Amino acid sequence: MISEGVIKDIAEIVGRENILQGKSALQKYFPRLGDRPQLVMVRPRDEYDLSEVAVLASERKIPIYSVRREHMDPALAEKEGILIDFSRMDSIKEIDRRNLMAHIYAGVTYEKLQEECLKKDCKILLPVAAASRSVLRSYLDRDILMGSGGYRAPNLSIFHAVLSDGRIWVSGSQQMTMEGIADFREDQGPQFSLFFGASEDIYGLPFYGIVYTYPLREVRRVQLFAFDDVAPAKQLIYKASREEHCFEAFAANSRYLSVLCSSSPDGAEALREKLPPWLAVITHEHHRELVDMWADFVSKDAADLGGKPVEGELVEIIDRQLQKPWYLFDRDYYRGGLKHVFHYDFFARAPELFSDAAAAAEKNGYPASEVGQIIVPVYFGGAAYCESDIYFNPDDEAEAARAEKAYEDAYRVLLDKKTFVDKPVGKLAEMVYERVDEGLINVLKLFKRIVDPAGILNPDQLLQGV
Repeated sequence: MISEGVIKDIAEIVGRENILQGKSALQKYFPRLGDRPQLVMVRPRDEYDLSEVAVLASERKIPIYSVRREHMDPALAEKEGILIDFSRMDSIKEIDRRNLMAHIYAGVTYEKLQEECLKKDCKILLPVAAASRSVLRSYLDRDILMGSGGYRAPNLSIFHAVLSDGRIWVSGSQQMTMEGIADFREDQGPQFSLFFGASEDIYGLPFYGIVYTYPLREVRRVQLFAFDDVAPAKQLIYKASREEHCFEAFAANSRYLSVLCSSSPDGAEALREKLPPWLAVITHEHHRELVDMWADFVSKDAADLGGKPVEGELVEIIDRQLQKPWYLFDRDYYRGGLKHVFHYDFFARAPELFSDAAAAAEKNGYPASEVGQIIVPVYFGGAAYCESDIYFNPDDEAEAARAEKAYEDAYRVLLDKKTFVDKPVGKLAEMVYERVDEGLINVLKLFKRIVDPAGILNPDQLLQGV
């Protein structure tokens, strides 16, 4: 338990009202808690508060953890330490419309940034499967974005982070400016630190960054095409992405879309009745003549693949959904919990790997038809993001155990087939890192010792002992 003396010292930095303790305070991020959680939540106002808290924790060897997603492992709440909540650091420093960049702090949400960008005739790319509302967190974690078909990840160029001893780390070309004066700089100017991406904040706490924005175009059009199977649906979105005939593209089955686009179990079942087995979605944004030409190309490609155009209510439903971020936790309403199996691979292998994930679910009592699946092209069809969602009741211990087993079984098969998993956490991180070269693990440990010699920053959050 952190002593009252330490809490008093932290209060002098952030104010007593910004130190929260107990079950009710932590319930926001830990829906299932024991009776006496040990973490003390601290809400800094700015990077100076954050740095001072880090200095205090470093001097007294108190572990610092950070809020990295909306729902976190309940076991973390039982650990003694400080939990940094960035929600007060929610200012937008600037939206640079001319250069299509937004300068934001870690507490800025997708909803807030999108609202402000629209006022300046631009917008941001929104996530397909985010575990956090924070734009900076989501972009650093390399969450798949709708619109990734024609743009590279990560979708930011510069970020600032506080290290475990309070020093400020600045990445990229901003380190060469007065604004970017830092205690610790990367070498060689304009570049992005790959160490911090999806690192579970074991090296530093990112608090500020510059993310890319995109102009609003003259015309936007949404095309839907119904398919009986994933193979031709994925071929259509691959071709549209490869030939640059789209702004957004994805293909999803009826179970995925029914849950995504509803807010109640009854609503999801009613919507599923209106959906084809697989739906390919292509959007176009540009000048009217160009959009007309792209839409014509895509319509002909869809017809060649046996796709049937879908009009009316479904187009409106899908387009509305594309205007907001897609959060994993928003899908919990359907059964109460979600196991999210995601990976990247070549388009040609997607149907086979989808079948493997569904088979793992079915082996553990979840019908393959109840597994929600989506495929999204990445960077002009260079890769396919594949996701399979298993919906389960977490209050039923037996069912929760079956869902966990289905999740692990699916990943064992997928990893054995050499698919690529980005930003693994928890049990999945163990499964991924046990398959990598030992040299990589040694590099992670070495860099951790350099920037966090006392090992107080998010200990054991990426891997045990790292």
